[in-house]
Amino acid sequence: MEREVNKRKARRITAGYSTEIIYEDKRYAGVIENLSAHGANVLTDPLDPGVVFTPDSPIELKIETPSEEIVIIKCTIMWATRIPPHNIRHRIGMEISELPWNKIGMFL
Repeated sequence: MEREVNKRKARRITAGYSTEIIYEDKRYAGVIENLSAHGANVLTDPLDPGVVFTPDSPIELKIETPSEEIVIIKCTIMWATRIPPHNIRHRIGMEISELPWNKIGMFL
């Protein structure tokens, strides 16, 4: 049996940071489950069943640093899935397209 090759470019850290997701001019609450220099995995709070996150779309994460500074991380949605059993939470995999290293390096 062949071993699956890890396609990630950088090591991810378990994060647990609260975030505000900005997508199509709407704001949603969530948690950054893990984070790397190239990507993030986010779990949303429960959302309206009509909300859909479309791959290849721009999305932003707004987080507060330990020094209470607000940082916006610009990303692209790579994939999104609804979480059973009620399908009102989403897990979103995203690639970071613009990372403000001078403000976010402390998280990695």
